[in-house]
Amino acid sequence: MPQIREDQFTDDTRAFFGQWVGGIFKDADKNPVLRTFAHHPVLANAFSPLNIHLLGPNNTLPVKLRQIAIMRVAWITKATYMWSSHLNTSKSCGLTDEFYAPVQRGADDPYFTPLEATVIRAAEELVRDHKISDENWTLLSAEWTEQQLLDFMFTVGCYTMIAGVMNSTGAERQDDLLELAAQYGQP
Repeated sequence: MPQIREDQFTDDTRAFFGQWVGGIFKDADKNPVLRTFAHHPVLANAFSPLNIHLLGPNNTLPVKLRQIAIMRVAWITKATYMWSSHLNTSKSCGLTDEFYAPVQRGADDPYFTPLEATVIRAAEELVRDHKISDENWTLLSAEWTEQQLLDFMFTVGCYTMIAGVMNSTGAERQDDLLELAAQYGQP
């Protein structure tokens, strides 16, 4: 699906882009995913507050654990745009170069703490089985509040859905994201 062209922008489209100003996107009206979502401003406006919550300071998950979950979802769903985009997001959140290869390999990589490995396994279960196993639920609930558990499940669920949308619509990566993928790999 092609991105919405600038000559197709309406007041609703501009309002949709306006939600993202000052957030994680420097130029929301140039972002390929947002320009794809903008074909349906009503749907995009309904979805955006959830995504803004998941990526913003109100998400109760520690940033590294959130990014581990999102990037593992991107890797296992082969969401190349999401992977590349979240390489960028992870770098801006302070995650180091040593993080990217282990998240590709998964929970058994020695880079991860026991909690981080559980996050990966639980994310994989949510994508594959749509349910966290009892074992991983017990481990996560020993560390996290109910709010954190919900933020985790909604983050993984939302990004699994976004992976399907991005993969199906063929979201195009900008040069900076292609460069990151060349440096750190891609699914």
